[in-house]
Amino acid sequence: MTRRLESLSFYLSANECLVEGEGSGVVMASSTPLGLWGGVDPSRGEIIDPHHPLCGESLVGRALVVPHDQGSDIGGAVLLEAIYAGQAPALIVLDRADGIIALGAIVAEEVLSLSVPIVVLDAARFALAQSARLITLHRGRQLVLSGPHLAGLANVIAGGELGHEQPPATAANDGFALSPRDRRCLDGENGPAARAAMRVVLRMARLQGACELVDVARVAFDGYRYAGPAGLAVAERLAGWEKAADRPGPVDTVATPEASKRLLELCQRLGGSPVSTAAPSARHPPWPWLLGLCIAVTGRAPALADGRPGSGLPFSG
Repeated sequence: MTRRLESLSFYLSANECLVEGEGSGVVMASSTPLGLWGGVDPSRGEIIDPHHPLCGESLVGRALVVPHDQGSDIGGAVLLEAIYAGQAPALIVLDRADGIIALGAIVAEEVLSLSVPIVVLDAARFALAQSARLITLHRGRQLVLSGPHLAGLANVIAGGELGHEQPPATAANDGFALSPRDRRCLDGENGPAARAAMRVVLRMARLQGACELVDVARVAFDGYRYAGPAGLAVAERLAGWEKAADRPGPVDTVATPEASKRLLELCQRLGGSPVSTAAPSARHPPWPWLLGLCIAVTGRAPALADGRPGSGLPFSG
């Protein structure tokens, strides 16, 4: 006997959609956080962390529902590689904002035109998502949960639907201040590489809670720890676009200790130069390398409340 599925439907706010889009998949849920770096093989879309309850399972095309993980800043690069390889989840549902994971999906969307939605739910709705069999995210930020385990809520929610409020009219972080230079960059006046990179920087700044960008003359980041085919494709795309455009402002310096030869060449085409691992700027790179690359291209970085450039740490928690 087939049990009838009940559906719960509600609209998400812009703040709850770290990466918007459309996606639908059978739920793969766990109450144990999943660190992507060392926990997922992006070339196969398989969970490989031997200590995780889902080890050996494939997350390809699934609705991955897991708690936020305070993991490595390379997690976003791992997700980018999985997206590029066609081995990513259909969508990701978290219980807390995770800018590191969102970074991989944002770069994939803005630079490579590939997308995997990522949403954040409050405790009650996250518990519902973990109990669902199927999750679908529609355009307009409408999330639909379906599954037999949701039937018990039918006496509370008329027709098996949760909410039907109209999508929020205001966008996330409406108070963000864009300078004339930023607007020109977004309008494409500095070329497609700067435009795409600026969109990445702005989206990450909003996730961090920054309200403006600040000028950055020097950028230190490393890419040697994880620069797979997707990371190289991003650098190739930005460097290819950059050839046809004049770089605004002074050239930034990019630290890429022990990077692959090709990645180093591409960073140099984007105006960077290698820095020894012993150099002070290379000891504690302030940004994940995908974000650092975009900051280098634009010369602009998210600002903290005191006006200083933000580090990569607040993005993950």
